[in-house]
Formats: sequence, C-alpha cells, structure tokens
Amino acid sequence: MNPAAPSRVRSVDCAKCLAIFCVLLIHAASDVLRGGPISSIRWLSGLFWGSVSRGAVPLFLLCSGALLLDAERTISARHIWRRNIPHMLLALFFWAAVYQILALLTAGQTDAAALRGAVRDWLLCQHEGHLYYLPVILLVYAALPLTRTFTAHADAKTMRYFLAFWFAFGVLLPTFRQLGLLQDFGGIVRQWPLPKVWSAIGCTVLGDALRRRPLTARCAGLLFAAGFLLCFAGTWLLSAKAGELKTPFLEGFSPGPCLMAAGLFSLCTQPQRLHRPAERLSRASFCIYLVHIAVLRLLGALGLHANRFAMLSIPAVAVLCGAISYFIYLPLSKLPWIKRWLI
Repeated sequence: MNPAAPSRVRSVDCAKCLAIFCVLLIHAASDVLRGGPISSIRWLSGLFWGSVSRGAVPLFLLCSGALLLDAERTISARHIWRRNIPHMLLALFFWAAVYQILALLTAGQTDAAALRGAVRDWLLCQHEGHLYYLPVILLVYAALPLTRTFTAHADAKTMRYFLAFWFAFGVLLPTFRQLGLLQDFGGIVRQWPLPKVWSAIGCTVLGDALRRRPLTARCAGLLFAAGFLLCFAGTWLLSAKAGELKTPFLEGFSPGPCLMAAGLFSLCTQPQRLHRPAERLSRASFCIYLVHIAVLRLLGALGLHANRFAMLSIPAVAVLCGAISYFIYLPLSKLPWIKRWLI
C-alpha cells in the first residue's frame, strides 16, 4: 500500500465495529431461530436480532471495497498474490484445522478413519461453516487488479450502470430463484442469476462508490429500515407458511442485507469524532470473526446461551462472546508472525 495513503479510515473502522458485532448477534440468535416454534415470542425475538444484524457480511465487503479500491492506495498484483492471498489461505487452513481438531476431540473421535476423514475434509475446503467468508474474500483479492482498473476509470454513469446490473443479476435474481419465481422459465433464463459468491465483487464496488459519494443520513436510514423489513417480514411470512424456518431473505447477498449494509456504511461516514476503541476493535475484527464460534460453543457448554428471555439474552451473549474473543486477540496480536499471517 502507498505509505502516503491514510493508515486508518474513520468510517471504515466504525463500520467494521458494527459488522463484527452483527456477526456475533447473528450466531447468538441462530439457535433460537432454529429452535422454533415459528411465530412464538421467543422465535420472533431471535428473528428480530437475526434480521437487524443481517447486513454483517456485505458490510465487511463494503469496507474492503472502500479501502482496496481507493485509487490513492497503490496495490499491485504482485502484492496481492505475495501478501494478501497467502495471508488469507494460511488463516483459512489454520483455523479450519483448529475447528476440525476441536470437533474431533468434542466427539471423542480419534480413530484412524475419523482422522483420515477430517484430513480429507480439510484439504477439500469442507470447513467450519462461518469460514466461508475467507474463500469469498480470496475471490475478491484475485479480482482486484480488474476491479481497481474499472473503478479508477469508470465515470459516474458507468458506475451506476454497473451497480444496477450487479443488484439485478447478483442480488435480486438469485433471490427470485431461491423463492421459486424462475422455475417456469426456460433453462437459459434460469441461468441468468449470478452465483451469489460473485456478488461479493459487486459489494466491494458499491463500497468504493459510497466512499466517494456517501448517502445522506435520511436516505441511509431509509435503506436500513427497508432492508430490515424485508428480512424480518419476509422470513416470518415464508416460515409461517411452511411451518419451518425459511431463509431466502436472510441470505447474506439477498436484497435486505445488502440494503442494510449500504445504509449502515453510509451512516458511518457521517461527521463524527474517531474514538480509539473503534480503531482497536476494527483491528481485532478479523480475529474475533475467526474465533467467535469456538467461544460461543464454550459458552453453550457452560450453560450460557440465549434460550430464555431471548430478546435480552441474545445481545448479552453476543457482547460476552465479543469480549472474550477480543481478549483472545490481545495476546495473539503480540506475536508478530501470528498477527501478520493468521489473524
């Protein structure tokens, strides 16, 4: 990166703090959502927290786009393939191994067949579910030379066209397909929706666009509210009709989460003072993301989970999980090699 470019960006630090707390809320609420019964007060409490926090992953990607696509920062293809991608690969396979080992030990499976199966899953990227974000960001890094060239030279009209195309084919149509709205169309038309993982690249371009021209606070608030209503009401209606949890409106790259992420990111660009806690938490956010599932499982084993009084216990568990994860980060961040490559 260009040393002349600012090392910290206030709005991105604030947005990353919100994003990591949203991740904690999502996973603290997940057992409540899966536990039913549908439309009960407990389930609706889980749905509320699970919906209001759903913009987490696209918000992280908006932050990445705001930093990585900034023309004032020099990022070469050589740097990407010698620094960014090896960093992400090492982190992915290291933490995947940690979770594989924990799963084997918890299940008491230490025989040769179980170990061979675990190694096979590890090599084939059949990893702990929440680690899916790391292969997504690998794709983002690989595409950076292309997206940086595009954003550096695209005029405002071309940028708007790109974002409209991305939202239509990378956000709306994949959701329509999940809802079964494309099943009566011919085969080629059904292939128009982009695979959702490619929507990550569109999110980064949106992050760069919002960095340049942030939305007003009013518009950002309306986007967040609209996204939340899509997640909450859409999931409630689908689940009540099916009698079980249905998640098309909770998917990370569906319309609701993308709208909420755009709203939150724009709100973070509003004039405000940069506080040191936000910067510190922003630095720790990747490590917190990597370890928080293990911490949640430890809390559950100790009986600390969001089963009772879900409206209050879900955020309480999320805060506790975040605090413990942050304290895990502190000693790890003092070890240079681990800090550089694994967190």
